[in-house]
Amino acid sequence: MIRIENLTKQFHGEGETVTVLSGLAMHVQEKTIVSVEGASGEGKSTLLNIIGTVDQATTGSVMVSNREVTSMSEREKEQFRAHELGFIFQHHYLLPDFTILENAMMPLLIQRNSIANAALEAERVLAMVGLAHRLQHFPSQVSGGEMARAGVARALVGGKKLILADEPTGNLDKANSDRLADLLWQLQGDLGFTLVIVTHDPELAARVPIRHKIASGRLTRL
Repeated sequence: MIRIENLTKQFHGEGETVTVLSGLAMHVQEKTIVSVEGASGEGKSTLLNIIGTVDQATTGSVMVSNREVTSMSEREKEQFRAHELGFIFQHHYLLPDFTILENAMMPLLIQRNSIANAALEAERVLAMVGLAHRLQHFPSQVSGGEMARAGVARALVGGKKLILADEPTGNLDKANSDRLADLLWQLQGDLGFTLVIVTHDPELAARVPIRHKIASGRLTRL
């Protein structure tokens, strides 16, 4: 599913070059759950963004589903994100003026699905995450845990096979964190997607079967 070789990421500014990722290698098999852990500022989210084609590596190779993503054009990256990847964010980023159902439909509408088909698929996935009763509510009308589940549904619509989760429990209390983790593990088992989780939450990380840590720009298997 993911094969990264000799990945380097540098930032340049004010006469200084900062190396965030240095010679990093990572292999992720299909239908697995893996973590990338580390302290704040070590490059966890940068790595996830490079895999997700929203950031560009300085050097190295990143293969996702047998496609070299680092050499894609911007148009190819947009299509790749729309059809292949689902993103789960710490802050959810639900659109406040749209209902939970409409938020979950957005990735499908970007793919130019009809409104009717997008609504049916979004309803199906929202039911899977326990939000069938919240379809017409707005984000301001649901709890933090429900917003997190809506974000999961939005990532999964359309049968995405790679889900990238950036601190998915970062804004939740322990009870909701545990419930979200239980849900992600259940959905991954039922649907068979690959799940890459970036986290500094030790309790969430302890549940992950295949763990990695970033420190000083390098990735090691735990």
